[in-house]
Amino acid sequence: MLITSILLSVCVVILLGIPIAVALGLIAAVTMAATVGPDLLIIFIQRTYAGTTSFPLLAIPFFVLAGNLMNVGGTTERIFQVAQLCVGRIRGGLAHVNVIGSVIFAGMSGSAVADAAGMGVIEHRAMTKAGYSGRFAATITAVSSTIGPIIPPSIPFVIYGSLANVSVGALFLAGIIPGLLMAVALMAVIAAVAKHMNLPRGDALPPFRVAAGIIAKAGPALLLPPTILLVIFTGIATPTEAAVVAAAYAFILGRWIYRELGWNDTVEVLWDTARQTAQVMFIIAVSAPFGWVLIQQQIPNAILNAFLSMSSEPWVILLIINAVLLLLGMFIEGIAIMIIAYPVLLPIILKIGVDPIHFGVILVLNIMIGLVTPPVGLCLYVVAGIAKVSIADLTREIWPYVLALVGVLMLITYIPAISLWLPNLLGYGVAR
Repeated sequence: MLITSILLSVCVVILLGIPIAVALGLIAAVTMAATVGPDLLIIFIQRTYAGTTSFPLLAIPFFVLAGNLMNVGGTTERIFQVAQLCVGRIRGGLAHVNVIGSVIFAGMSGSAVADAAGMGVIEHRAMTKAGYSGRFAATITAVSSTIGPIIPPSIPFVIYGSLANVSVGALFLAGIIPGLLMAVALMAVIAAVAKHMNLPRGDALPPFRVAAGIIAKAGPALLLPPTILLVIFTGIATPTEAAVVAAAYAFILGRWIYRELGWNDTVEVLWDTARQTAQVMFIIAVSAPFGWVLIQQQIPNAILNAFLSMSSEPWVILLIINAVLLLLGMFIEGIAIMIIAYPVLLPIILKIGVDPIHFGVILVLNIMIGLVTPPVGLCLYVVAGIAKVSIADLTREIWPYVLALVGVLMLITYIPAISLWLPNLLGYGVAR
């Protein structure tokens, strides 16, 4: 009866539009009051505190800070110029540039919202100036931002690694090939749309000296992704320490190399970073007692038995899990989904023999697709605000790209080697 009440409560608060972090905390507190009695306050505080003391979580503010510094300090503009140099001359070139720019930015920030809010402004402005419709430009900007947290570094991978007690470095490696597949899938759809709509070609390649100048100016920025990966995978630094390196490097780029980051800008960036980090950490903190309640009430076991009663075939269970996660992504913020889902789904995927690293990629990709699916896809709202287009317009345009991402999700789900080959190759010893 209590299990049913908890699940119904979650559904009700979603329908009422109550902020998910507040709702989870309230549900956890009420359930604890009914089950543990006078010790409610002590346990609630203990679980809330424990949920935020994991060392890997310290990477979150620094990766957020790195992304914000790059957006303000001129790094993002130079990334866009390099991407334009690579693919800007083909049909629909600026749409392809949008995707390539997101791939490069992904190697520096790890945040879809930072991509949408930073690269998105530059990409959308360039596309509309070149004659692309505002709706099309906004759509490409939104869907390309989902690549950010798949290619390392990745804030969602840091959170999942902390929750599931798995290697964040292995998760970073596991995301590289899936992230590149996402880019290829989106560019394939763009190519088809470009041909159908007869979109313009970009300018011809500039003279060698001009191209060399663009690459030289962007060179310091382009060194950041391999630097982050190198210090992590050679054991020089942990992902958390690498996040500090990324933030410091981004500050040096903006302040002293590109000279576009003033002290007033720095203060504003620090404030934005503190606000964004507080939002994430609040969700993590109040979700921790909710996860404790789920485990204490044996809800994961109940759901595991329900799944196994439907089918014992791993491929069927994985299909159901993906369907549930995609549905949740349409209504709930991504980090909250991760924190709710991991204690429930982890026993299931272990039971059917799925590696936790592989499942981490599946989970995060589902969440990324949720960021661009209505009615509450966060990246849709960010880009709609930048582009001054309606959510309804974006919704009509976005489905072919969402289907392409779902296709990549299915490939990753049923071909584990796509995620696990690199971690195995570099000696992380995950299952094949």
